[in-house]
Amino acid sequence: MEQYFPFEVTELPYSYIGLMPHCDANTLYYHHDKYYAETVYELNRMVVRHRLTDRSLSQLVTEDFNLPTAQLNRLKAAAGAVYNHQLFFDGISCKAGAPPFNRLTEAISATYGSMGRFQQLLIEAADSVIGSGWVWLSAEGDRGIHISTTENNDVVPLASVTPLLILDMWEHAYLTMDHFNKASYVEDWFSLINWSRANDRYLAALSGAAVG
Repeated sequence: MEQYFPFEVTELPYSYIGLMPHCDANTLYYHHDKYYAETVYELNRMVVRHRLTDRSLSQLVTEDFNLPTAQLNRLKAAAGAVYNHQLFFDGISCKAGAPPFNRLTEAISATYGSMGRFQQLLIEAADSVIGSGWVWLSAEGDRGIHISTTENNDVVPLASVTPLLILDMWEHAYLTMDHFNKASYVEDWFSLINWSRANDRYLAALSGAAVG
């Protein structure tokens, strides 16, 4: 379901200790209740200030607005942070395990050769992010899937692709737990992927529907 002002902090679908040992409670608390929550409050302040309370979150991410550059950058950064973090937290499950066989994992294996090779490419993509950013797996309708990265809190072009998986490469997501070991962080995240949700998004992309 599309979101409108006032934007609210989406609750975690698991407890703070629910992701251990792959993610410790302190890291998850700070990531969700501090960093992500602050971006929600910032977005609400920005849309009120610029009289954009009638715009949806997707519109705030994708549309251009006649604002001074500095203010537009702040608005886009806040909207992107909220959008990306909600997709990130929703894409994780506390039931760790190997990827199941479904339409998405079948497409991943067909595209990249194997799930192991796919995971290695995610690690390489994560390592290529200089500074802060995100790693994405997106679907272009029925034209295939691809891995991409964005800087800071930028979002993939939602008009042409459907995000399936997203990996937060800001240091607040992994520094405390994995220090600067990006490969270890990707491996931990990979074991927690909510493949059911990702598969729903993939099927929606194939059919041209939208998933909240």
